[in-house]
Amino acid sequence: MKGLNLYLMNGMYWITASLYLPFISMYFAEKGMNTMEIGILSAVMPAAVLVIQPFWSRLSDRPGKRRKVLLALNLCCAISSMLFLLTDTFPEILGAAALYAVFNSAVLPVSDALAVSQAQKQGLDFSRIRMCGTISYAVVVLGVGFYLKEHIQMMFPFTFASFLVFSAIVTTMPGEDGQERKEATHGGKQREKLFQSREIIFVLMFAFAMQLGINYYSAFLGVYLLELGHNQSLVGVLNCISALSEIPILLLIDRISERYPETVLLSFAVLCMAFRLVLLSSGNVVLMAVSQFLQGPSYMICYFVCVVYVNKMVVPGKLSQGQGVLSLVQMGLGSLGGTLAGGMLASRFGMQKGFLIVAAFLMAVGAATSVAYRLYCRWRIQI
Repeated sequence: MKGLNLYLMNGMYWITASLYLPFISMYFAEKGMNTMEIGILSAVMPAAVLVIQPFWSRLSDRPGKRRKVLLALNLCCAISSMLFLLTDTFPEILGAAALYAVFNSAVLPVSDALAVSQAQKQGLDFSRIRMCGTISYAVVVLGVGFYLKEHIQMMFPFTFASFLVFSAIVTTMPGEDGQERKEATHGGKQREKLFQSREIIFVLMFAFAMQLGINYYSAFLGVYLLELGHNQSLVGVLNCISALSEIPILLLIDRISERYPETVLLSFAVLCMAFRLVLLSSGNVVLMAVSQFLQGPSYMICYFVCVVYVNKMVVPGKLSQGQGVLSLVQMGLGSLGGTLAGGMLASRFGMQKGFLIVAAFLMAVGAATSVAYRLYCRWRIQI
């Protein structure tokens, strides 16, 4: 099968994510952490994205380094994930989370940069590659959710093993050819700017709003469900539904992208995310399950449009740095807002009202960004 290692690489990234992201807040809660401490622990990853991730992105854009950097990051993630088993107190857990975040914060942008560039070279559709990740996530998170209900600490050995398999697949990826080396060596020296258009600002604003909402959801959904009397198995079911909702979007995203401009799609996605948070705030299991069907129209549209747009607008030789900027805005600023501000909201108003407050904020940011973009287009036409 053409490009099989690309499909496997993307699938393994999202398998590692499915073993950690949906359940880590529940692990924190079962370790006795309160909502504010969970907010702080969840903020470690976005803080690492802001501080450390740009270094990894610049390093991976050097000639012949992208595959090697991704391999090193995966191996370090595997080792550091096991340190959680040695922790009990808040400072210990904070240290383990910080070390894991140093390496994991750059895995997605470097992996996406490698996948997008190789997909273009081989004439493959990135949406189909990303679909492999969606299906892998859905299958694994559902099965693991039922198992972790009784063995929550096993998420770390599973993550360790998953990263080792991920690393093995990365070693099969082809190296850079002569043209890529030339662009990486000379393209960046000829141009100081990173993107070819200022419209990237509006795309990044939508990405920020989306990630703030999705991160509040991911950081506190598990704790919220525990508060309502549910367990890890329901987390697995809800995350499976959300992942499966991405498949129709990925099947149609190329046609949708040809018909509608990026800003329209992103505005729609942010609105869907706000509505999703409103449904989650109900506390009703049926409505919460319905909200998971909005994962595709919200997060996946935003993710795919942003990744493809960055790849299109970044200057030659700086693909990892371009994806790194997107990651900085989403996994850095957006996630930091979703965890720290979310932790304060949850502590003061409760998690249920927190969902509604974040939803209102998303609608406000989405509307303001849409208006600002229209004003910018009019101004550009006039000059």
